[in-house]
Amino acid sequence: MARDQATYDDLMESLASGKLAPVYLLYGEEDFLVEEATRSVIAAAVPGDAQEFNLDILRGEESDARDIVARASSFPMMADRRAVVVQNVEMLAPKGLEILGNYIEQPSNSTCLILAGGKIDTRKKPFVTIKRTGAAVEFKPLYDDRIPGWIAARVKKQQHDISQEACRLLAAYIGTSLRELQNELDKIYIYMGTRTSVSADDITAVVGMSKELTVFELQKAIGGRDLKRASEIMERMLDAGGSVPYIIIMLTGYFSTLYRLHDLRRRNVPQEDLASEARVNPYFLREYLDAVGRVPVHEIERAFEILVEADEQSKTGSADPRQVMQFVLAQLLG
Repeated sequence: MARDQATYDDLMESLASGKLAPVYLLYGEEDFLVEEATRSVIAAAVPGDAQEFNLDILRGEESDARDIVARASSFPMMADRRAVVVQNVEMLAPKGLEILGNYIEQPSNSTCLILAGGKIDTRKKPFVTIKRTGAAVEFKPLYDDRIPGWIAARVKKQQHDISQEACRLLAAYIGTSLRELQNELDKIYIYMGTRTSVSADDITAVVGMSKELTVFELQKAIGGRDLKRASEIMERMLDAGGSVPYIIIMLTGYFSTLYRLHDLRRRNVPQEDLASEARVNPYFLREYLDAVGRVPVHEIERAFEILVEADEQSKTGSADPRQVMQFVLAQLLG
């Protein structure tokens, strides 16, 4: 493995070749990938049938560093290697990190110690030592524009294929949560049965069904000037415990996007640049442009005033949330 900060691909390549480090640091804000990488290292270090006696999983906030070191220093039972996992390692006390650092300077070659955590300062000991050996991998959240590519690679890895349109649609529905994306992919595979090619229709059938009554569908109804549909969605969202402040924030963002698109078109920005300039998912650009054609600028400006008033009413606690939001819709679309 490289001697500098390693990547996820570096880690997978080294595991596939059987080259395991005695200590790993797997950390970052994207906890889904941290957990997945941890499972991959465990599987490479200790076969499933040997894990009962050769795998310890501990938590930093509950563990004594001396116990961690004792387990890591123990010999494996009827296996070549044992694995010790410390989750939330950053929660260890400073003295505990010092004890752990002494072990990491001279780790056991028959143990794979996996330190997993969230935000970690790798400039400090013992983490700087692991980073210097090239066995530290950081997992940062992916930006919006990288999500469709991640979906495509993920689906391919899981022995399926997926169209670009379906990737963009799934990303638009779910957002950047990799955990939620994988959960939805699992549902889609079940829905598809023996088929292996994921289409946009599959995304709509499975994900769209569960997302039908979200604020995004509410925005679509408002953009389409459909008061009846918007009222139905609003009622069901509130019945399901939807937050009025959150709905107001999302609607404010929606009208802000329409306002930006009006301005971009006024400045004759090329069509191919509209999505990135307006910060809109390209899959939904046509829908936004249709709304721009129906909602003039002066109505958008009035919408901001309506939403500010509704926000103030909702925060006083004296008005019924249902009446507040239905009044908002009546003002926006009546």
